[in-house]
Parts: sequence; C-alpha cells; structure tokens
Amino acid sequence: MKKTIPIVDIFAGPGGLGEGFCGLRNSEGNSIFHSVLAAEMDRHAHKTLTLRAFFRMFPDGKAPDSYYRYIAGKRTTPYTDDTLDAWTRAQEKSLCVELGCAEDDAQFDRKMEETIDGKDDWVLLGGPPCQAYSVIGRWRFRSEGENSHDLDGDTKSHLYKQYLRIIHKFCPTVFVMENVRGLLSSKYFDLIISDLQKPNIRGERYRLYSLVKEGEDSKEGRIQPIDYLIRAEEFGVPQRRHRVIIVGVLERIKTRPDPLIKAGTVCTVGDVLAGLPPLRSGISKGDNSDQAWYEKTAELAGQVAGLGRTRHVQIRKRLKQKTGIPPKANTSCGKALDEWLHDPRLITTPNHETRGHMLSDLERYYFASAFAKEHHRTPRDTEFPAQLAPAHKSWQTNKFNDRFRVQVTGLPATTIVAHISKDGHSFIHPDPSQCRSLTVREAARLQTFPDNYFFEGPRTEQYKQVGNAVPPFLALQIAGVVAGILGIK
Repeated sequence: MKKTIPIVDIFAGPGGLGEGFCGLRNSEGNSIFHSVLAAEMDRHAHKTLTLRAFFRMFPDGKAPDSYYRYIAGKRTTPYTDDTLDAWTRAQEKSLCVELGCAEDDAQFDRKMEETIDGKDDWVLLGGPPCQAYSVIGRWRFRSEGENSHDLDGDTKSHLYKQYLRIIHKFCPTVFVMENVRGLLSSKYFDLIISDLQKPNIRGERYRLYSLVKEGEDSKEGRIQPIDYLIRAEEFGVPQRRHRVIIVGVLERIKTRPDPLIKAGTVCTVGDVLAGLPPLRSGISKGDNSDQAWYEKTAELAGQVAGLGRTRHVQIRKRLKQKTGIPPKANTSCGKALDEWLHDPRLITTPNHETRGHMLSDLERYYFASAFAKEHHRTPRDTEFPAQLAPAHKSWQTNKFNDRFRVQVTGLPATTIVAHISKDGHSFIHPDPSQCRSLTVREAARLQTFPDNYFFEGPRTEQYKQVGNAVPPFLALQIAGVVAGILGIK
C-alpha cells in the first residue's frame, strides 16, 4: 500500500478541514491523507482536536468502547490502560499554540521539523482569522534575500504573516487557504494573491487555482477573485455558507485540478435534522420541570395562535431537555452524507442538549417557527404581532428584520456562525412543537460533522467551535481534488 500523504492543519479550530481530508479513501478503502499535526490556540478546540486524533488512531470503525462511553458522559476519560499509548500519540499530534507568539512559533517549528522533515509531499490546511485583512496593506511579505519584515511589529496582521511564513519555510506541496467572503472585497486581495505566489525558501513558486473554475491565477487574470468563492450548498452541504478557498500547488506539479462537481440536489435543514431525537426547550428562570415546561408553552402557544398568519401547532407533551438515545440513520439527506454522518455504535446523541430561554423568547420562537411552517420562510420583523415585539430599539429601526430567524425545513440553513453561542434567535428550530433554538449537535449536523465527532468544553465554547469550522463534507470533496493533483486515485 502506498504511504498516505501527511497534512498539517493550522488555525485548525475544531478540525473541520482535517476531518474531511482524513475521511477520504481510495478505491481500496484505504485512507489517502493522515493528520500529523494540528495547531490551534483555543484550549477547548484544542481538546476537541486531541480527542478526534485519538478516535482516528482506530480506523474502520474500531474505536474502543471507552470512546463512546466517554462522549456519552459515562466515563471521565476516552482511553483505558490498554489504549493509553494511542492517547499519548494523539496528544502529540495536537498543539495548543498561538502562532505569532515567539515562544509558541519556536515550539511549532520544532514540531514541524520533527514531523515534516524528509517528506516528499505534504499538504498545509487552514486560514488565518479574517481580522488580519484590514491591515495587510501596511506591509509586504519578503522572500529570503529581500529586506525582511518585522513579524512582531503589527499585531493585527501577524496571523496572515504566520501563514505565509510557514508556507515559505516549510514548503508544502499543496496548500489550501480558507477564509470569509469579505476577503474578496478587500483592497488587499491582489496583494494576498501576489504574496501567495512568492517563491519559498527553496526558490519554488506556487500556482493558484480555483476549485470551481478551470485555469490558474496569472498575470493574464484568467481567474477572477469571485472564482475563488465556494457556495457550500451547491456541493451537498445543507447550509448557505460562502467561503473563499484558494489552492496553491508547487510549479513542479504539472497536474491541474479538476473543479468540484456540484451536487445534483440541494440538501435542506429538514433533510439533515431528520433522525435526531426531538427535545424541548429549557426555561431559564423559574420551574424547568418537564410538566411545567409543557403547561407554560402550551399556554403560550394558545395565546399566539391566531396572531399573524399562522396555524396553531400542538405542543409535544413528552419531551425531555436532553436525550439518552442515539440518532437514527437518515437517507433523506442522501446516501453519501448519511453514511458520513451516521455511526451505529453511538449509545447517545452527543452534544444534543437544549439551553434555557426566557418565556417571552419562547413565545417568539413558537410564532416564528409556526409562521415558517405555514409560509415556508422566516417572518420579518414587520410580520410579528405587536404583542410579541421585543423591547429593543433596533427592532423599531428595521435594521435587524430577521433578528428572530427560523432555519426553514425545506431550505438550506443560513450560515452557522460563532454568534450562535450568544443566543439562539437566528437559529430557531423549524418544529414549533419543540419551541427552541438549535442544539450544538443540530448545528454540527448543518456543518456536516459526523455524529461521533464530540465537541469539548462548555456549551458556549462548543457552539463557537462549530460556527468557526469548515464543513467536513465539503472538505472531503476538496481532499478529492487535492488527491487528484498529487496523482492519487
């Protein structure tokens, strides 16, 4: 069997890009890529990365029972004495470092030299956080032999400079850089493209490719900035997530990438949430018992019924705030995605617990989801009954007309963002009878994380991790393109 291709994931978050690459198999069912290092500064996301690295130590569904019991809350560690060595190796693959900090840079570089030295081909994944781009124009990256730039002199752009530094020093065969759509409108975009094409320490240059249009970036401008934009919903992801993804390939590699193949059908919120156990919302103040919840929400539903253009939807009586049962297989989202998401070994549905809401917000959630069920769209602020108007000045200005937004059953979700950790107002569950916002697991499903992917840390931090990630199912398809570049089928 041919050796697998190493990948290094920087600014990794919880590991969405790496998960997709590690999930790609060849025609014989063997992994094409393997993660040798993931770097992330957030300690909760780093803990998630370490746990996932442990899971991958056991391919082909052979992770130990201790892992499943751990993510079900039935153990304090995912390993036993028999698998402690695997846990130690997983820890070695995940670094909690802040790139741009001199001490952490040195630690990262030492690990890279140990891990990548002597490798013929390897792939760099990741993208610096977007705030760097407001100040890129104040400096230019210098290749060796040019006047050097003070990497510590500009704290806001150091993350972007670190990305370039790692490319320049360690010379990946391919890099995949991901970032927000706003990068395209930055006046510094041409500078970014120019910097990414500068020669590395070996004097090698990179060709830059789009994943949705044939050709390469050049002085002739055969690729326009908009050609780097990937619309995730066009590739089987149940979410309207639009991101810039640039693929850089060493000039010595002559194979040009084939564009991603668009999905034949659109995957929707309803498709991907089907099979997850239904839950009730929580009540943030007062009695939060199941019976109290049912009585209060049924009363609220009765008051809301008839307000606006909605039909009454019966509140479910026997719902819990968390579940001890696993999700069901779900063919409505397509065979490929279902197989990607589902794990028959799960004994619970991990990260699937609802948060508490104020009764006034539950009333609005019920109205909004009932409206969406009736009209197949989320209501605007002007369509809310006056009785349900929140006491926010911004509500009257019409600047936030989708402040209470339902993720509509028959459509892809809006972009899952880290702000979901603050409140659930923009991520209301489409089922009015559950009367709540999305759980971490539901957000993770919309991001196409497998159901056995466990997010560590407090729930607020779990939401942030999910919102900041690249959808793994999209990353899986990008991995297929990169494998083709490297001549692997």
